[in-house]
Amino acid sequence: MIKSITVDKETCIHCGMCLQECVVGCIAFDSEKIPGYILDGDKMCVGCQHCFAVCPTGALSFGGKNPADSLKVGYDDSEELLRLIKSRRSVRFFKQQDVPSEKISMLTEMLAYPPKGGNADSLHFTIVGTLEKMQAIKNFTYDTIQSMDKGSPVIEFCREKFNKGIDFIYRSAPSMIAVSVDKSRAIPGCENADPIIALSYLDLYAQSIGLGTLWSDCTLSVMNELSKVKAMLKIPAGYELNYTLLLGIPSVTYQRTVQREAANIQIL
Repeated sequence: MIKSITVDKETCIHCGMCLQECVVGCIAFDSEKIPGYILDGDKMCVGCQHCFAVCPTGALSFGGKNPADSLKVGYDDSEELLRLIKSRRSVRFFKQQDVPSEKISMLTEMLAYPPKGGNADSLHFTIVGTLEKMQAIKNFTYDTIQSMDKGSPVIEFCREKFNKGIDFIYRSAPSMIAVSVDKSRAIPGCENADPIIALSYLDLYAQSIGLGTLWSDCTLSVMNELSKVKAMLKIPAGYELNYTLLLGIPSVTYQRTVQREAANIQIL
């Protein structure tokens, strides 16, 4: 990430909103009341781009980015968003075809935006993008399990299901996203929350573009137990696998939302 601030002096109105929004206080006015980094401010900067986003005239550029290329802030249809949340389903039956590459690209673009504690660069995402690659992982997983004399209860359960023709580990999903975390880079206390927040954003966005997802504890457990299978994800050194999300085009279509009532909520 390039940490730099440039300001168009002609359009800056010296409002100080960028200074106010800076979460670490690394921006100040100079003698002309033009904002910029304080001494070693670039080292303090967490790259949140609040200064860039809040500037009312688009005078401030962060990292050489053009404010005109940003989207307008706002969401005009809260009912549609709520409908998406209510209609989101766990999908366990997928079409046996690749997720279109353009949708994979849409997901990768979105993954730059979920919030992280301190805006830390602590996460790594592995996307198994094709049915062929998923099949290779699946085949190796079950070959490994079948060659074992005895495994954990989870392994034995998955072996039993597989012998009955059921892929309980991957649900025959054509794609998968695994998130890993470098705990040394994460803000203390956020190392487990950050990956789940990121996948939660991705989960809803995937639903909005016609994809189905499944949060899979079973996949995670098996990969953590079978190191050679987990190695197929090519997780960089220093990162630990945190969670796995199965992904694909659903082979079922839900016709309506379920009906639930909120419980265990206290308003003070």
